[in-house]
Amino acid sequence: MDSNTRIISRLLTIREQGNEAFTATAGAPEIHIWTQGLPIMEEQLQTMDTADSSALSSDEYKRLVRMKKTSRLVAHCWMVSRIFLRRVLAEYVQLHARDIHFQYGTAGKPYLPGGPQFSLSHTKGLCMLAVTSTNNELGVDVEWMRPLVREQAVVQRFLTEEEQDYLLEGLRSGDDTSILLWKVLTGKEAWIKASGQSLCGQWRKLNTVQVMRNHGQLLEWAGQNYVMQSLNIGKGYSASLCMAGAERVTVRWMNTTENEIY
Repeated sequence: MDSNTRIISRLLTIREQGNEAFTATAGAPEIHIWTQGLPIMEEQLQTMDTADSSALSSDEYKRLVRMKKTSRLVAHCWMVSRIFLRRVLAEYVQLHARDIHFQYGTAGKPYLPGGPQFSLSHTKGLCMLAVTSTNNELGVDVEWMRPLVREQAVVQRFLTEEEQDYLLEGLRSGDDTSILLWKVLTGKEAWIKASGQSLCGQWRKLNTVQVMRNHGQLLEWAGQNYVMQSLNIGKGYSASLCMAGAERVTVRWMNTTENEIY
């Protein structure tokens, strides 16, 4: 069963279940993780330009047209991820994808009035969406683990001293420090998203080391608790999830498995 078939199958299940789509266990909030493949080369667009953009709003379509002037590949990936977002959310709220009307917070983060909390992230070849029925702010980040030309500069600029020590410990233990670094970076980005972007610019102060060393550890910032965990999305990618609150969360993979390789 390919990815698109799994998406359709899961969406039909969500439609049938309605408000019971979220089946939290033992009081733990449930978070649904959805994935969508994206093209990685412009040559692939020759058979993809016919993708239906009718679900987009007029503002989204205008943005798509502007993006195409710079890069057809970037524009197409953005369109696919946006339609994917609309299709999935539409089933949770029992609407047509084109009838989804987003509003935006002060930092530009989209939200759906009266709908579930969600967070969308996309990178080379892959788009990831996290959805939850709770009112807690949610953040997800996925990154293709590309080589960093100035890796040491990134470490010094964005990581706390404790996080830098964590990388050194991994180096001494023979671990792949590039994988550890991406794990920290995606954790920080997910944390920033879960804060409603209010922590943007605080990279050097956000300390994820407790989570890196003790899976599922609580984080705290300015009196607000957050729960963070890494997601095993497959070879070549790093992903992290973060949600405001102190309750342990249950992750439910909707159209893929946590060990699937892209």
